[in-house]
Amino acid sequence: MRNVKAKLHVMVAAAMVGGVVLTGCGGGTPAGTHSTVAKTKLQTMAKEKLEAAAKRKAKSVTCDDGIVGKVGATQHCVLTAKDGTKYGVTATVKNVESDKINIDFKVDDKPSS
Repeated sequence: MRNVKAKLHVMVAAAMVGGVVLTGCGGGTPAGTHSTVAKTKLQTMAKEKLEAAAKRKAKSVTCDDGIVGKVGATQHCVLTAKDGTKYGVTATVKNVESDKINIDFKVDDKPSS
């Protein structure tokens, strides 16, 4: 039982990690509009960043939708550990520069019910 708790603790230790997404190339986004990171790209990025921070593989990360490239925008995701335990993850846009969107991922302190 102790080993399972240790694995979960390692996943929770990845409380916040960040990453940068390039949203495209070329002319940029028209004034007054915001780029969006697609759901599949957000899920892939979250899984890669959280696995790297925890130095453990996750079973999956699923997000409700994509995320708008606007500072402060958030999206809810769920990380499923290899043992099936699920943790809520909040993706938050921290910075937007041209076609780069910087997103932080914060894992909930406790597993989801």
